[in-house]
Amino acid sequence: MLDTRPSAADFRNIYFSGTTFALWRVASAITVRFARGRVLDAGSGRGAWKAVIETAASKRETLDICEKPGEQLDWLADLANMPQVDSSRFDAVVCHQVLEHVPRPHQVISELARVLIPRGRLVLSVPHLSRLHDLPHDYFRYTEGGLRILLEDAGFEVALIRPYGGLMTFVHHQISTLILGALALTGPLYPVFVALNAPFSMLSAGFDRLIDRHNLAPNGYVVVARKRG
Repeated sequence: MLDTRPSAADFRNIYFSGTTFALWRVASAITVRFARGRVLDAGSGRGAWKAVIETAASKRETLDICEKPGEQLDWLADLANMPQVDSSRFDAVVCHQVLEHVPRPHQVISELARVLIPRGRLVLSVPHLSRLHDLPHDYFRYTEGGLRILLEDAGFEVALIRPYGGLMTFVHHQISTLILGALALTGPLYPVFVALNAPFSMLSAGFDRLIDRHNLAPNGYVVVARKRG
């Protein structure tokens, strides 16, 4: 529902499904902890993570391949090739739910490393279990091992990787997409339906933590990586 309510911090997005709740629960805390100083919001879209980043950052700069309604870009560029952005410009980069939509993720990670200061931090989230979305630009899904190789090859040290969600939240997300997607047409009543759905979002995330203790089927991962230097 980010097209109509762009902020990831909006309760209608947090509690839209078990997947969105699980992602928010992990990614928001990690972003606030590590997105300090001058921060690049890489693939900023309509500013979904603006409020979270600005909680901790001294300055947020935005970059995307095209302008989106409601968000004024500081940098109009392709993440895989952004020579107009100076090297070692940023203390941290935040890149949430973007890397699955780029055809050459290794080039993107290398560019994000370039614009970071030595020992600068990359905060990244990616899906593992997800239906196809934002077609035709949906290219990849990621495993923990694949993420480590991708980041280490680009000159990063992986500081932490946290899974989010699982099979229950994945199923609940599909149900929520069908039901709440239709109920979004109810206008003023829509927040009531999201509030009624919120316990199921939290419950599905709780079940995943209980039944998949080894995180064999996560919805995705949130990663913090440090640039070597």
